[in-house]
Amino acid sequence: MAILLSMLLSAERLFQQDYEQGVMEQWLVSGQSLPVLVSAKVIAHWLFNLLPLLILCPLVALLFSLSAWEVWVLALTVLCGSPALLFLCALVAAFGVGINQRGVLMALILLPLTLPLLIFGSGTINIAMQDLPVRGYLALLSAISLISISFLPFAIAGVIRISHTD
Repeated sequence: MAILLSMLLSAERLFQQDYEQGVMEQWLVSGQSLPVLVSAKVIAHWLFNLLPLLILCPLVALLFSLSAWEVWVLALTVLCGSPALLFLCALVAAFGVGINQRGVLMALILLPLTLPLLIFGSGTINIAMQDLPVRGYLALLSAISLISISFLPFAIAGVIRISHTD
């Protein structure tokens, strides 16, 4: 839940500066593939904002006195679930480009979309605490992330194109 909230706060302005500075118009007229440009922007956002959180996961896990196995499962859960979460945040951020009070809109749209990730993510940690196999939960999180990585760049590009048609 903390990762979701931190990603929501950081993704709120994911495309806003590009919109204000005219970078999005350059993306549209450049002839480059817009889904590729969007994916590059989202991956860079993941590297600079979420990778430090992934590195800090073991330190936070020590505060909750988790075992080494549970810390490993926590890191894998964040690694498997974060791409889907970030691409969903990017989709909602693309919807909010140009809107002044987009925080509430983002929260209302994003919360129902992220419920499966929250359920499987917390379920993975609960199963790991009971020393049961977690492969199924991690596979579901990975599948959701792969589907998100495959399709959401096209949806984000479509939203950006629609928002820039005058």
